[in-house]
Amino acid sequence: MVPPISDNNIITTFREDFQRIKDMGFVRSNRAHNTGIGKTFEDLIGVHENNFQLVDYMNFLELKSQRDYTMSMLTLFTKSPDFPRNANTHLRDTYGVPDEENPRVKKLHTTASGARFNSVYDRFGLKLECNNAENKLFLRFKHLNDEAVLPDRIYYDYATLRFIVEQKCQNIAYINAESRVVNGHEEFKYNNAVLLTGLSFEKFIDGVNQGLILYDIRIGSYKSGRNFGKIHDHGSGFRIKKADIQNVFLITEI
Repeated sequence: MVPPISDNNIITTFREDFQRIKDMGFVRSNRAHNTGIGKTFEDLIGVHENNFQLVDYMNFLELKSQRDYTMSMLTLFTKSPDFPRNANTHLRDTYGVPDEENPRVKKLHTTASGARFNSVYDRFGLKLECNNAENKLFLRFKHLNDEAVLPDRIYYDYATLRFIVEQKCQNIAYINAESRVVNGHEEFKYNNAVLLTGLSFEKFIDGVNQGLILYDIRIGSYKSGRNFGKIHDHGSGFRIKKADIQNVFLITEI
């Protein structure tokens, strides 16, 4: 079980570690592109990539970092659907379109809500459906030309989602940083951190139904480098807009 939020020793230790990093001012990114901000902070605070560790910091705080100016949503977690097997491949092959830069490979980029159907390349609509009777969260597709909902069964088991929400989304340290480029290298200045708490599984499902917690599919192909032309799967993830964080989480200054 995740320790209770009243464990002030961990919060105090994190606050001290964060202040140390904040006092460093701008630091050079340890990794190129979007993931550099999180990787650099984790390196500075002493968190090592570990596939066996459920939660980032002292098995209590999940770390999330973003650039101050970004309009990107905050990713809560990524996980491909439980069914069918190789669900992301099925989604790309069935509902994707040829990548303009690499037509041999299909891409599928879309953001879906539980509140209404979206439009996927003007061909399909996608909506999340939380089915409490079956204890499953379904990805429902329909044809936009005739509104017919497809019988395709693509879903997450509630048990899978509950485990992730209760392990990785209970105590989130949400860090924001300034970003600049110096001599072609990105640098970050980590300015503030807040604690996000209060997300139960039931509140997660409610957030999906209200369209506060969204679902992102980002599958395409590498555009350069040694993997050019190969499938690039950024994962299927549950995300939230910055403006809606306050509607889902309790926010506390660290």
